[in-house]
Amino acid sequence: MLRVYRLFLISFLVVSFSYAGDTFEVSDFGATLFSKFSKKPVQIETSMIFEGRDVDVYDFKIVDALNIVIGSFYAEDLLTSKGKEALKKGIIKYTSDKYGVDIDSIYIRKFTVIQNVTAKALIKELDKEGYITK
Repeated sequence: MLRVYRLFLISFLVVSFSYAGDTFEVSDFGATLFSKFSKKPVQIETSMIFEGRDVDVYDFKIVDALNIVIGSFYAEDLLTSKGKEALKKGIIKYTSDKYGVDIDSIYIRKFTVIQNVTAKALIKELDKEGYITK
């Protein structure tokens, strides 16, 4: 009886590990999005981890989907948790529908907006805050 139990346990573990998901990481992914308030392009940078079956094999499809889906958002939308969740759902749906790649989870490690600060904008902001005397 103990022998049957061990055999069952080993079989169960082998099957469990064979269905375990792979991971794929995108580091320092940059994209230009539009701002709905300033109507100007904004540079963003993100790092994400994708978990699912064969995501490491089809990494190029995931990067393509990330490029396409992230471009459908405004920069301000992605600064909220609701926007980030919508981005994750959009990528999962797009990769599944378009490429048949099953992503189980997406983890955002980093998401930053890169501000292009000009000297003129900096002086204007300092003047507005009262740091420049005339």
